[in-house]
Amino acid sequence: MLLNVKSFPEHACQKCGSECKLVETIIDDEFCWDEQSKSYQPNGFADEFEHTGNDRCAECDESWTGA
Repeated sequence: MLLNVKSFPEHACQKCGSECKLVETIIDDEFCWDEQSKSYQPNGFADEFEHTGNDRCAECDESWTGA
């Protein structure tokens, strides 16, 4: 029986070889009440991201297995 074993670079997904991953983050952006529109409006956008520790492959959607 012949097995076709694929080898992917260490940094890539070890299941499909993709070099793209999705990183789950929490973003805190400030919204302020606008009396004129009677709704909350964004007060700029922060570049402060907190990584949750959850990564998955952008191609096969499995848990990230690369470096």
